[in-house]
Amino acid sequence: MATALASQMAGENERDLDHYYREYHQELCRYAVSKFGLSYSEAEDLVQEAFARMAPQLHTGEIEHVRAFLYRSVHNATIDALRKGQVRESYAQSIQGDPDRDQDSRSPERVASGRQFLGLISRALWNMPHKRRRLLLMNRVDGLSYAEIARREGLSATVVKKHVAKALAGCQEALRAHGGE
Repeated sequence: MATALASQMAGENERDLDHYYREYHQELCRYAVSKFGLSYSEAEDLVQEAFARMAPQLHTGEIEHVRAFLYRSVHNATIDALRKGQVRESYAQSIQGDPDRDQDSRSPERVASGRQFLGLISRALWNMPHKRRRLLLMNRVDGLSYAEIARREGLSATVVKKHVAKALAGCQEALRAHGGE
């Protein structure tokens, strides 16, 4: 008896899913095309994804407003897809702009030279006073401005600028001492 009831409910849910798909598919595709400027085929893929997200929840009865759920799902799926596309595009542009990032183009000599360079810079950083090293890293690694570092450290921007300049000079000196540029 219980299996018959479960089978009947599953059949109803499949009919419901089919019903909702027929009722909202075109509307949701038009929404994705007009709101996000997608091609119709891209919109169809995202609408399909929204229905796939809805199917398991439809069986549990968790969805009160199916149309609103589908619109939100299409919206979220589109935002996710656009973000992924931006990340891919950004990565592709960075690779095209910097052929040295391509792992296949690195020769053993280039890798050894890079490691030697990093070792020199690391030693230079660790040989300078802690405060100077910290200010340089905040500026060059964390990307903070002199004014922001000054606020955080309770110093003047001029003092921060002088420390960073001395730290950079120390790194350059270490490179020159070992035949670097």
